Amino acid sequence: MFLADPLRKLAARVENATDLMMHPAHGLRSRVTPADIARLEFANHMAAAALKRMVFSLREGMTDFQAYELARVGGLPLGCHPTFAMGDAPGLCGPSGRHLTLGQPVAFNICHWGANICRAGWLGRSAEDLPLAARDYVEVFVEPYVTAMSEWCSMMRPGVSGGYVWRHMMAALPAEVFGVTLNPGHLIGLDEWVSSPIREGSTDALASGMAMQMDVIPGHPVYGSTRMEDGYVIVDATLRAALAAEFPNVARRCEARGRFMRDVIGMEVPDSLLPLADTCGIVAPFLLDPAQVVVC
Repeated sequence: MFLADPLRKLAARVENATDLMMHPAHGLRSRVTPADIARLEFANHMAAAALKRMVFSLREGMTDFQAYELARVGGLPLGCHPTFAMGDAPGLCGPSGRHLTLGQPVAFNICHWGANICRAGWLGRSAEDLPLAARDYVEVFVEPYVTAMSEWCSMMRPGVSGGYVWRHMMAALPAEVFGVTLNPGHLIGLDEWVSSPIREGSTDALASGMAMQMDVIPGHPVYGSTRMEDGYVIVDATLRAALAAEFPNVARRCEARGRFMRDVIGMEVPDSLLPLADTCGIVAPFLLDPAQVVVC
């Protein structure tokens, strides 16, 4: 209202025209070019590398401030503030001076313009470090989530309706267990969330050139959360060929990530989906031993 009310006083007719820029189907910001993809990949690389440095440096007893310092975040502008939420802290909390304690749930992100890399899990090395009620966390919560993210990838093709993706995600991740409330995927730009074609009843079709976040956020009172949030771009054959011609190294890296997700993790990644971060497909449930990852 801070901007809208003064405008109404100055003009007889004021309309909301943000869809001209932000609408997922026809907004001017809802598609990217090969040059944009190259910039997005660089931002994803920077954020993912920082998050990996932080995760592999986590130690019991350090503070969340110390953990974030070890990320050595580069100089790219931030798309949103860094989060580091432990225990019962709300998910959007930043570092606050808390100490990393064995058996605590934790979630964190690093976000640059065009890239948000987020992970969630438990501070531990195995299920034995978790509370007794949560020791089947991987089997009951993480493995079904990773399988659902594989299905999410398989649907990232031009022409698939956002409502179709929404229905399948809600079926794959039942609300009573996973509690997903936000759109299971959205467009990203300089701002972390532009808009989303993926919502209940949406007829907006996924389209070539959409920069899409795999942002599916589960939550459970016992299991906490898990996360596989990274950046992707949906492409048709024309855009894929243009990227290969203009930025061949970017295209090769995206293809290599797709092969890794298919051949090593076992996910269904179509040629129409370009993974932009080296963390794509990787979930480490026990964050004090992040070399343990879940496969399909």
